[in-house]
Amino acid sequence: MTVENRLFGKTRAPRIWWAFVIIVLGFVLANLVSLYEMRKSQSKVRLIAKHAAIDIELVARLSRDLERKRVLMEDHILEKQPKDMDRLEAELTRIDAEIAAASQSYELTGDDANERAIWQELDREIAAIEPEMTKVLELSRQNLDGQAKEAAGVIEERFDRIDAATNKLLNLNHNRANHEAAEVRRLQLRAVIVLAALTLIWTVFALLTARWVIGLIAERERQMRHAMTQLEERNRELDAFAARVAHDLRGPLTAINLAAAQFKQRAVYEEGTGEVLQRAVTRMETMIHDLLTLSRVGGQAKGMTCEMTNVAAGAQEDLMSKVEAAGGTLQIDVAPSTVSCNKGLLRQVLWNLGENAVKYRRPDVPLRLEIYGHAAPNTYELIVSDNGSGMSPWVARQAFEPFFRGKDGESTQGTGLGLSVVKRVIDACGGTLSLESEPGQGSTFTIHLPLAVSKVA
Repeated sequence: MTVENRLFGKTRAPRIWWAFVIIVLGFVLANLVSLYEMRKSQSKVRLIAKHAAIDIELVARLSRDLERKRVLMEDHILEKQPKDMDRLEAELTRIDAEIAAASQSYELTGDDANERAIWQELDREIAAIEPEMTKVLELSRQNLDGQAKEAAGVIEERFDRIDAATNKLLNLNHNRANHEAAEVRRLQLRAVIVLAALTLIWTVFALLTARWVIGLIAERERQMRHAMTQLEERNRELDAFAARVAHDLRGPLTAINLAAAQFKQRAVYEEGTGEVLQRAVTRMETMIHDLLTLSRVGGQAKGMTCEMTNVAAGAQEDLMSKVEAAGGTLQIDVAPSTVSCNKGLLRQVLWNLGENAVKYRRPDVPLRLEIYGHAAPNTYELIVSDNGSGMSPWVARQAFEPFFRGKDGESTQGTGLGLSVVKRVIDACGGTLSLESEPGQGSTFTIHLPLAVSKVA
């Protein structure tokens, strides 16, 4: 199992994902149920509008038309002129048409027997009043007002029964409207309760899931801290091991170096053998020095600050003779600023980069080594560039790995640790390092170091 799987729990990631999916689906379900309940309530509202509002309006209109018919009948009895009687009879005919239309428009509720009985009674009374109304109008046209009034008195009883029936229908529709409105309120309350219950359930589930996830995150953080502690301990052990190995190798190398010098003086007949031995010993000593530097970087870099102009002066003192001996020029222009880094380590960084520029210079072009530095917001930018042989993209990607040496480096003296030391120092100081290089054009190293925080007395 990889470190990532151990730290983040490979098997629990799908559980967390499904938990959130269930939460989302729960809230969607709650909204759908609420929408269904609301649509159900809306259909009830439409039913009220159909069976209450429309029917009430029709019954009221029917009652008004019947009342107007009664008034017109009385006016007809009082009229003496045939012309006025014709006008009143035309108006009665129109009202009869409206009554018939209202009767056809009125819809009975299928399961309400009481409403059906009242409507049948009203319909019979309306039908029964027509022949009697015709008789009254005929007597009135003959100006037999006494007989017409007597016949109209009989009709009044039917009008009273019609009024009673219409009032019953109105009351029935009003009661039904109130009942259905109460039913709508009940459905709305139920929808609210269902939505609140589902929301509460899924909110509790979401909170429990969040608590579980927070617990997992806390556990992973503890594991990561433990793992980081172990890694730091192992790094310290490796650094200590490298330091011990380098220290222990120095003794035998000193003896070998002395033996090589004596061998060189005695074995004059084997020309070059002593030089080969001394070069090998020198290389091993350089490698030991680099290993010691690499192992001490972490402890020496913490909490240290340095002034860049002092570092630049030291680098110029270190590199000037080496660059001039190679026939090159050294240009250093560093703005003053205090950075968070050890002075000796940062001087070592500039020495390693400058030494590499001398080693990997182009034989046909005079070496030009430039070091520039300036302060930027919260960081200090240090640029080291040369016009040497440069690196291919593949070599540049691996240039900072310990003991890595490119194809050109195999024939050049070195340990393969110089750029590793540079990278280790910059990382330990909390900075960043980038490399841009092109074969045959040179290399540019860009370093960003954190500015030192001033301490207020």
